[in-house]
Amino acid sequence: MSDNEKGWPLVHSVGDVWAQAGSVLGTRTIHDYELVYFPEGTATLYELEGVPIELDKPCFVFTRPDEAHRYLFDPARKVRHLFIHFDYDNLRNADIRFNTLLKECNKLLVSNNSLLPGLIKQMLRIANFQLPYWKRRLSVLMSAALEELCASADNALEELANPLPIPIARAIAYMEEHLEEPISIDSIAQQSGWSHEHFTRTFVASVGMTPKRALLERRILRAEQLMMSGQWTVKQIAYRVGFGDEHHFSKMYKRIRGITATAYIERCENSLFRHTTAKIDPEAPYPVNRYILVNEYME
Repeated sequence: MSDNEKGWPLVHSVGDVWAQAGSVLGTRTIHDYELVYFPEGTATLYELEGVPIELDKPCFVFTRPDEAHRYLFDPARKVRHLFIHFDYDNLRNADIRFNTLLKECNKLLVSNNSLLPGLIKQMLRIANFQLPYWKRRLSVLMSAALEELCASADNALEELANPLPIPIARAIAYMEEHLEEPISIDSIAQQSGWSHEHFTRTFVASVGMTPKRALLERRILRAEQLMMSGQWTVKQIAYRVGFGDEHHFSKMYKRIRGITATAYIERCENSLFRHTTAKIDPEAPYPVNRYILVNEYME
């Protein structure tokens, strides 16, 4: 039974190619799917059904079967691009997980912390050395790459490829410094120097959530740091992260995390978490010192 029949993508070919300056590929159509990674932004154009798309930033280009397209590579420099041709029943059957790739969306930007470039390069390494089970490994990594590609494009909390505007970063820093206080969105907006309306619109466009939700998320994360230490009651924690009372905090925590604060504290009984210290890692695109249960252990 082939990997494709077992539900994995079936990789047809891979390559890591430098195109000559000014060269043109196409116009052509393909019978399978193609994912191309451009590690640098250039003056290259991708034309889909005659419509040009600029590839001026690091990005992925996804082409579906029977789409007429061509590449007009940068006229002034060589252009590196890594490509994978593959087929996948889940795409053919319009699995809703891959709506981003099934829509008229062919260019997808690369986040600073994206795993995708590493996954693609690993696939090229595997294909070149062809060690045991290499074809299966390519299928598994291709599946992971497609899941990550859609999640990166769909998830509003994914870090954007560009840094935050300075006024937004200043507002977020203000949130962090005043989590214990009953601060308002108006006071946060004032840190940006913009009107409340303009600040909110820009905040949502930059961060992917409203200022109110961002403040709530930061309070919840700070609460989890305190819960992990095992030194505070739920009531004490609620006041230390800016909630007016224990009941409001408990209600919001259950709504956001799906479990009670007490249950989270119990899950952090492991001594590994009892000895944590508050620390911010600027390289990590996620909060450290947080316990995340994926699936319950079944005996």
